[in-house]
Amino acid sequence: MEALWGNFRLWDSLFTLDSTASFLRFFPDRGILPEFRLRAQAETRGYKVFLEARGEFLRENGRVKVRLEPHFTSEPPLSEPEIYALLTLGTPDVTRLAETLPQVALGAALENLVLGQLERELARSLGLDRFQVQLPLLQGGDLEETRFSVGKYLSPELFLGYQLDLRGEQTLSAQYRRDGLTFSLGSTFLPGDGRLARFTFTLGYDLTPALGLSFSLEAADTTRFGVGALYRW
Repeated sequence: MEALWGNFRLWDSLFTLDSTASFLRFFPDRGILPEFRLRAQAETRGYKVFLEARGEFLRENGRVKVRLEPHFTSEPPLSEPEIYALLTLGTPDVTRLAETLPQVALGAALENLVLGQLERELARSLGLDRFQVQLPLLQGGDLEETRFSVGKYLSPELFLGYQLDLRGEQTLSAQYRRDGLTFSLGSTFLPGDGRLARFTFTLGYDLTPALGLSFSLEAADTTRFGVGALYRW
């Protein structure tokens, strides 16, 4: 059993988890699909909103889904439909609230929360700066599209990354940043014979803290060049 901590955003409200009452529970017969319990609270529009939820990840018809049983309360007291309206519309008026919206949006937020928690804990235990699991299956994709990414900073300027999907496709990447200059390299190899399928190179430079320019090259079946500009505000 693993305790959950942190926060997640549900519509425009930021919920903070109670780590003493929020956890994941894994069972040998369920593999990597956990059950979970959450307790969290948020403040919005002058109300304190409390969430208690029980749920599980399960596989149905070849896809992973979330089965969720949320329960909302508030101070001052509102009915649950009024709380849904408060979170989604900013007012307790329930007349415009679609009945299925809260379950769909809450399920998506909790999927991201649980996956993010697992990624952070695994990265910490493995001594990595990045450990990421991408599960297109949760959005209706195929299981073989699942991708695992790991990465580590060898120095403050140099980052190395590696990505593998369940089909066996592998990508190696490196990025070096210093004094506003960025070099990025990436190579993707096909499963089976390990042939190089794609090579990418990007050179970027920050002209000012708000404006950056980049030049990119991608070599696969065809060769592509690109020039880009990024403005930050």
